[in-house]
Amino acid sequence: MTLTKYIEISKISVYNSLAYLLDFFSGSLFIGLIIFVFIQLWNVVYGPSAGLIEGYTINMMVWYLVLTEAIVTSPGKILEEIGDEIKTGNIAQNLNKPYNYVGFKYASSMARTLLRFLITFGVGSLVAYVFLGGLEVKFLTLPIILVSVFLALTLHFLIMVLLGILVFWLEDASATYFIYQKIVFVLGGMLMPLEIFPTWLEKISAALPFSYIAYHPAKLFVNFQWSNVSEVLLKQLMWIMIMIVIVTIVYQICIRKISLNGG
Repeated sequence: MTLTKYIEISKISVYNSLAYLLDFFSGSLFIGLIIFVFIQLWNVVYGPSAGLIEGYTINMMVWYLVLTEAIVTSPGKILEEIGDEIKTGNIAQNLNKPYNYVGFKYASSMARTLLRFLITFGVGSLVAYVFLGGLEVKFLTLPIILVSVFLALTLHFLIMVLLGILVFWLEDASATYFIYQKIVFVLGGMLMPLEIFPTWLEKISAALPFSYIAYHPAKLFVNFQWSNVSEVLLKQLMWIMIMIVIVTIVYQICIRKISLNGG
């Protein structure tokens, strides 16, 4: 019965989102522009020979960016939404509702996130295909890649929820979101594969949870290796479980403080 409740929440969120498809497309078109700019940039970097950079062709590099952009930008500003609800005290209205607040946010936001992901990835893919051509992906690997993307979006959500809840103490959701976004851009490998970094920074970045949001799923997409599948999926699950525990603890502390303050 509980699961059905959250499924219905997801459906309502999708229906509401479909009423504002133009907003979804406008954001995705901007991502398409970014992909176009990076195509021009990588064309200059690779030069006329268009060889390999750290094992990546220009085609692989751009398609890598298409997926990482879609993953990282699809959730929107969940962190700021939660932070604002906590700052204004609106979160207190959810304490008496017949659902878990974090579960409600996950069901509603993931429905929007998946829809936005499909649109953003579609727009980015169209731009990449027009200017560089397609990417060879074996049909048998697609389910694994999709699972990894879904786990990446879930981990992305949980980290943003944690940071959103911490706004109860930090007080500025916008600054927190800005810092987190830049960390994912660089250490998460959103802008470029981690192999381009110095070896010491590559190893550190690859071990952090941020890399399992962007870098590892995207690398599976453009350079699928069966030997890497179990490690990537298991570590994504490991980080998700760790974040669930941390979010649960911090959320309970936050709720007690809100109750004590009369929320």
